[in-house]
Formats: sequence, C-alpha cells, structure tokens
Amino acid sequence: MHSKTESDDQRPITGLALEVIGREGSVAFIRDGEVVQSADLRSDVRATASLTPALESLLMSMNSAATGSSTGQAESPLPTQTSHPEFIAVADGPGSFTGLRIAAATAKTLAYAWGIPVVTLDSLSVLAAAVLPTGAAEKEASEDDMPGVGQRMMVGLDAYRGQTFVGTFVATEAGWQSDKEIELLDRDDWLQTLESASPGTWLTGDAIKPGLPTAQLRVVGRKQTLASALAKLAHQKYLLGQTTDPMEVLPKYFRPSAAEEKAASSK
Repeated sequence: MHSKTESDDQRPITGLALEVIGREGSVAFIRDGEVVQSADLRSDVRATASLTPALESLLMSMNSAATGSSTGQAESPLPTQTSHPEFIAVADGPGSFTGLRIAAATAKTLAYAWGIPVVTLDSLSVLAAAVLPTGAAEKEASEDDMPGVGQRMMVGLDAYRGQTFVGTFVATEAGWQSDKEIELLDRDDWLQTLESASPGTWLTGDAIKPGLPTAQLRVVGRKQTLASALAKLAHQKYLLGQTTDPMEVLPKYFRPSAAEEKAASSK
C-alpha cells in the first residue's frame, strides 16, 4: 500500500468515487473535501460499457487541469504511481447485482494497481446524502433545502421482484445518520412503513412511485450526482482512517440473485 511521505502532507487529498447502484451510475473526483468534477454515466449504454470511458474522461480532465496540458495530447488518462488519488470510493450495496459487481471490481483493480485504500459506503447512505445541495448550490440553499437537526428521512431503493430496500436516517450536525439496519421489505410491508411514517418525514429513492401513500411525507429529489455524494462521505471516512484493503472489497447484495433463488428452490 502507498506509504505516507512528507510530500504527501503538502499536496491536496484527492479521491475518485464511482457507483453503479441502479441501471445507471456516476463518477466523481474530489479534492480536499470539495467535488471538482462529476458526471453521470451514459444512459443509452450499459454500465459495463460506459464506466471505464467515463473514468478515463474524468481522470484525463483532472490530469490536464493539474498539469496545464491540453486534453488533446495522446497520453494515458490514468494517474501514475506518483500522481494518483489518495483513495477510491465505491458504493458496495445494495443495488443492481451487475452494477455492484462492476463497480467493486473496478475500484478494487485501480486501488490495487495504485497501492491506495478503498472507502466503501452503503448505497442508501449515498442516496440520502444526494438530496442535499453541494458546492455553490449549498451556499445559496434555502432553509427548506436543508434538514434541521432531528429531521427524519426514509430512503426506498427498488429491489424489484415486488420488494424494496429501505433505510431510515436522522439529520445531525454532521449529516444524515442511519438509525437502523437496511431492510428488505415486501410490498405490503413497504406500504405499511410509508403509512406509519411520521408526517413531514423526507422521502427519496427510485422506489417512490405514483400511487404510494406519501401525502403526509415530503418527497425530495437528488441535488447532486450519487458519485458526488459518495465522494464527500468517503472523504470524511478517509480522514478518520476508515478504509478497506482493496482485496477485501466485495459487493453486498443483501439477498440471493434471482438465478440463485431459482436454483435453491429447484433442489
């Protein structure tokens, strides 16, 4: 792994974040706690084909900005052993089985090659953080855009097969804090959870669909890319030393795949 030197103390702390939680994904680059560039993956192609080009474009842009060179030069977009980010962040689940595998494998490979640690975060924490404005938008945000301490948030991620991944959070001075384990709910339990939620609870995620009992809740959308939210959360974990060895990075599916369930039922 990369060993810290005196020169490391003088350069900014940079990180690369990537996520493929759902059908699409995003990437981001963070420097000293501020996201300097982020992009969603192309929606017209699968993440298996779009993640690597998006990372190459992002890294090429960052390298060019750092060196003052033109992006038109035929140079490798990947950082070298002496000019790599300090960490790579990845959302490790729950989410798309294929997307989680691709993201985890990519983060593991790059981190191992550069000799840097990985910072992992669960997908629902990333979705919760993404409803908050960031950068210049954060400075211009109204009180309605920012949760007061104690504000409750529920995140629903579509797990398909009639199920929903659900996470609940409470706003603190330090940001959203999870107050219970992620749950995998069948439709009836999901509806009951929505109906019993306290009035005014914030609600976000792709499982929030028309016809659900959300009249007493506040549905909020994303204010930033998921990779941007991931990068900011990961920066804080990195500063606290909460990192993972690349070889130990594994996606967390929270349930068997459809193929595994089918195979198990046929035994």
